[in-house]
Amino acid sequence: MGYVIDYNTDKKYISIKVKGQLNFKMVEQYSVEATKLAHKKICHKYLIDHTETKLDEGIYKLHTDGGALEKFGFQSNDRIGIVIVRAKDSSHFFDKKVFDVNWSNFKYFDTVDKAIKWIVNGE
Repeated sequence: MGYVIDYNTDKKYISIKVKGQLNFKMVEQYSVEATKLAHKKICHKYLIDHTETKLDEGIYKLHTDGGALEKFGFQSNDRIGIVIVRAKDSSHFFDKKVFDVNWSNFKYFDTVDKAIKWIVNGE
């Protein structure tokens, strides 16, 4: 259980790799650390990789509430790609409308490569 935060110097984004069981405190901790590093690097692009994370259904809201994102240090002009491996019947998790989202610049992905492409190139 834990996370690793790194700055990708080639593509200029903050990477947050989360492993194990996720809880609110961990999300708060890695978010604060990542946004501090981003501020140092003058970076507004984030990859949050949950491919090795055990996620409960309710945890998805942690990354969709604009107020929570701002509380954690993210800014409305940040580009945030969130990678989640999901069950085939949980495609609704990728639909921002489900969460009443008031944050416009984040997106869910099912692969790290797709998320990086969007973060870096806007594609």
